[in-house]
Amino acid sequence: MISRIDYKGLSWVDIQNPTAEEIARVSGEFGLNHVVAEDLSKPTFRPRAENYGTHLFFILHLPLFDSKNSRHRSRELDIVAGRKFLITLHYDPVEPLTQFFKALEQNLALREKSFEDSTARLLYLLWRQLYEHLFTELDHIQRKVERIEERIFAGREKELIEDISLLRRDILDFLRSIRPHEIILESIHKLGERFFEEDFSNFATELSSRHRRLLLLIENQKDTLETLYATNDSLLTHRSNEIIKTLTMMALLTFPLTLIAAIFSLNTKFLPIVGRPNDFWIILGIMLATVLVMLTFFKYRKWI
Repeated sequence: MISRIDYKGLSWVDIQNPTAEEIARVSGEFGLNHVVAEDLSKPTFRPRAENYGTHLFFILHLPLFDSKNSRHRSRELDIVAGRKFLITLHYDPVEPLTQFFKALEQNLALREKSFEDSTARLLYLLWRQLYEHLFTELDHIQRKVERIEERIFAGREKELIEDISLLRRDILDFLRSIRPHEIILESIHKLGERFFEEDFSNFATELSSRHRRLLLLIENQKDTLETLYATNDSLLTHRSNEIIKTLTMMALLTFPLTLIAAIFSLNTKFLPIVGRPNDFWIILGIMLATVLVMLTFFKYRKWI
């Protein structure tokens, strides 16, 4: 599906889930290099930033939230930037792009500010909008981390194992998508000023700054979650050790009692104490004394 905005001699063409015919039509209209046209026709897993003379070509991967699977999933966004045109192509919905596109359609003042002599400012504003959306995504991740921290110290360690593992995977997917942007931003810093024949360095520097902030925030969340994972694991281990310790003490206390009972139940002709007055209470007293001695010894050794 093709959506389009034409204003002040500039064009922004957004294509979602394109057909071969749509790619061929747009490539012919804007004179795209055949390599670019070929790359647009299929998903690409490797990020790219290249100059083809009349246009720049970028392949970005954005970690956007997938509500169906309740996790962040990398979505590809292809950008072709000419001096008078901007083409964006994606096979999955890219919500921040769609929101920005609709805002430009409906808001004349925003369109007036975004469409200037070349597409340089439009490209910058689109890229900035993408990063602003990712900051919002990080806020959601931060809230999940904080909820996990609260639940850990509320004695709910066992049920958190899966939640922490899923969130760790989510953060790793986010990092895997966003880290390669550094290479692309370095390239656009070099290519942009030469291509647009104007001061593009301020735009590139500002985008790089936003990218660094994104990385710092997600790295901080990753470190926090790793610490919480270790804390949760320590609490689980401590609780398991306490249970094992209690069971071991019970076994140690039960063993001598069982031994004493077995001795006095032997089928022999002469047994000490057995048959005397109050023999039951004497044997019970021996058992209790044995338990008290063992408990005193355990306490002395600080085992309990």
